[in-house]
Amino acid sequence: MNVELTTIGERGQVVIPQEIREKMPAPKGTLFSIMLVDKDIIVMKRVDKQQLIGEFKTLRDAIKKKFTEEEIVAEVKRTRKE
Repeated sequence: MNVELTTIGERGQVVIPQEIREKMPAPKGTLFSIMLVDKDIIVMKRVDKQQLIGEFKTLRDAIKKKFTEEEIVAEVKRTRKE
């Protein structure tokens, strides 16, 4: 495993080194989720957009089985007021 170095640009952008992008692969437009583990560690994970959409649809369907459309709308309105 090679260690690569990069810097943060003016607008907070970080360039993933080419060697790593090619091994993933991660072409332009690739989506990533990112999480701050602690002040010195950031974890990035490539995200498949179609898979993510499918997961949200599955979640939505599961919620609709437990709650009516009216209950969901009422809860959203109540939460937005808070």
